[in-house]
Amino acid sequence: MLGRLFGDRCPLVSLSCFQTPQRIPYDEAVRQEFRPAKVGDSFGPTWETCWFKVELSIPPAWAGREVHFVWESDGEGMVWRDAQPVQGLTKEGEKTSYILTRSMKEPEPRSLTLYVELACNGLFGAGKGSMIAPPDPDRRFTLSKAELVVFNRDVYELLMDLEILLDMAQLLGEENQRSFQALYTANQMVNTCDVTDPSTFPAARDLAAAIFSQRNGESQHTIHAVGHCHIDSAWLWPYEETIRKCARSWVTVHDSNDGAGAEAGLCALQAQQFEWVRSCYPGLYAQIQDFVAKGQFLPVGGTWVEMDGNLPSGESMVRQFLQGQRFFQEQFGRICSEFWLPDTFGYSAQLPQLMRGCGIGRFLTQKLSWNLVNTFPHHTFFWEGIDGSRVLTHFPPGDSYGMHGRVEEVLKTVKNNKDKGRVNHSAFLFGFGDGGGGPTQKMLDRMKRMTDTDGLPRVQISTPDRLFSALEKESSQLCTWVGELFLELHNGTYTTQAQIKKGNRECERILHDVEVLSTLAVARGSTFQYPASQLQRLWRLLLLNQFHDVLPGSCIQLVVEDALQYCAEIRRAGARLQEEAVQSLCRELLQPKAGSTESTLVLNTLPWERTEVISRTGPAGTETLGMSNLGLW
Repeated sequence: MLGRLFGDRCPLVSLSCFQTPQRIPYDEAVRQEFRPAKVGDSFGPTWETCWFKVELSIPPAWAGREVHFVWESDGEGMVWRDAQPVQGLTKEGEKTSYILTRSMKEPEPRSLTLYVELACNGLFGAGKGSMIAPPDPDRRFTLSKAELVVFNRDVYELLMDLEILLDMAQLLGEENQRSFQALYTANQMVNTCDVTDPSTFPAARDLAAAIFSQRNGESQHTIHAVGHCHIDSAWLWPYEETIRKCARSWVTVHDSNDGAGAEAGLCALQAQQFEWVRSCYPGLYAQIQDFVAKGQFLPVGGTWVEMDGNLPSGESMVRQFLQGQRFFQEQFGRICSEFWLPDTFGYSAQLPQLMRGCGIGRFLTQKLSWNLVNTFPHHTFFWEGIDGSRVLTHFPPGDSYGMHGRVEEVLKTVKNNKDKGRVNHSAFLFGFGDGGGGPTQKMLDRMKRMTDTDGLPRVQISTPDRLFSALEKESSQLCTWVGELFLELHNGTYTTQAQIKKGNRECERILHDVEVLSTLAVARGSTFQYPASQLQRLWRLLLLNQFHDVLPGSCIQLVVEDALQYCAEIRRAGARLQEEAVQSLCRELLQPKAGSTESTLVLNTLPWERTEVISRTGPAGTETLGMSNLGLW
């Protein structure tokens, strides 16, 4: 049956390509000189980009059929049509085709020119020997398939029915009557179906529908299936590649041919990633804004990036929320009510207070399921911070933010839930993640068959708001966890790549000093202009570097180099802004006076009096030390 998923096949009219070490925009790419290419060719090395020009013609005999453009390669691809991105392609993310038409009709064009932008890296970078190993700089990426096919939708639906029934038969257990009913129904379907005669398929599907339509009782656990697209802003790939990962992952939401994201309501987090797409893919971003308004694209998180939960200063934590919430308010007319931090390496006890101060009363993560020794005792609870602030917290009991919508996963979600006696709802985050990808149509189609099927948890396509609203209604018996949420893993991230950590603290200090001195300069009533836009740009660079795989140092060398460059840029620009503020604030003190000896100006930017040893280099290069009593402004 699987072999009949695709019917007739047709080669492309022509395929040509050009390769570049740069990540260039579409308008520049299509002006290049393309050379002939063919299936079986290899491209590289790692981090290069290949652009393919695809000319195709759909055979007239395929009228009324569903036609796909199939593309399989080792790298991550993006289909462009009419100068707009329309489909991400990656074998690892189970997206290997672009639907040209659901049913070929006369007005539709039969001949098309598409472009495929192929990144010479996989969904998880290009590790040599293992996923998290350093990238192989000489890796080649092979194009293994590029053709047109007729997609047999009836075969696909039949296969999905059989998959769910067989999983029920295998996983519900011999003691469960529904296991035998599912197995018997699957056997009936095989006996009814003649794979060479599609007219027998509807009768076989009716047998499956009879099982799926048998409903649960009212007490059955409800699983909130939330379409999820977690993209690390940098990890096994550099920042620049993440920009393309966002586009490849999010484009499926506005792709009317696929629509998996739109149907599910796709959750995406990190304001920085929205800003990248806004700047680099304005057409796609306009579509996303429209889908956000319709509730089909769901910004969550409330912060600029998924930052580390322990290393940034308290002020940086506040700025993460400030910049994130401000961006979402300005761009989408709303702030986030959930703090969404699924992959960070532990959570400071100050976070509940900061969340509450930024309009957030709900928190989701799953990382503590990775603990090496002690299993965390709850999945739904109140988390109380150091000042007594509390937020409703939920850990998806399936211990993942990248589910695939399988029977095994929904059963695990209910079995694992340590608080199912207190609340009857669980989160189920589905979609390829970390390297992006997001939900697929196959994931959705699996869960449609489990919407309310006797013997399985009740599965509903949901949103973060519906999940937490349901939990809030049942929260009276929940327990409270007080203090830090400590992750018993990744301890080395607090010592590795010390230069990034040093640079982070230096940048936090200089931005603080610039703001203090600039504020004082403005307060003196001079003509000094507060450098708001420059400071926002520098803060956003620093906040980006606080991403949970960058500041902790759990990233590849390319990312370390980018992060250190950003630190250097912040220090340079910050020093210039600081000098401008000092010149405006202390202009009279800095003017040389006749007969005066050389002096040193010392400023205290901290909110308390202090005594410090200071050094000054003299004309001969000798260093002089002195003691200074620094008062308050």
